[in-house]
Amino acid sequence: MATAQSSVSDLVVTVKSRELQRGMLAEMRSDRSAAARHFLAAAHLELVLAEDYAQAGQADLAWRSQLSAASCFWRAGRPEQARELFASLLQAYPAQASVTRRIIAEIEHKDPMPRSEA
Repeated sequence: MATAQSSVSDLVVTVKSRELQRGMLAEMRSDRSAAARHFLAAAHLELVLAEDYAQAGQADLAWRSQLSAASCFWRAGRPEQARELFASLLQAYPAQASVTRRIIAEIEHKDPMPRSEA
């Protein structure tokens, strides 16, 4: 029996979820270096997934993955990358602008000056 080929890799989704989890666990241990490393990995995987979702015609999932990527960049201490991605989301998904702005406000309120690991 032939199976339908998905343009979104289940393996990438699983690895991204594990990297997010490892980043959160590192944050709880106050291990900023490990948290940054895992959040950066998750951010890049989210960007891969966002493109895959967009190519598959799943705009809502593409937006959600990009939003998650921006959040991961912020938590990794890369606010410039996060802000650039948030700005592009506001332009590309105007119907989601109010949700995007609310999430930006929440992130900035929780951690107004993320520490850079550069």
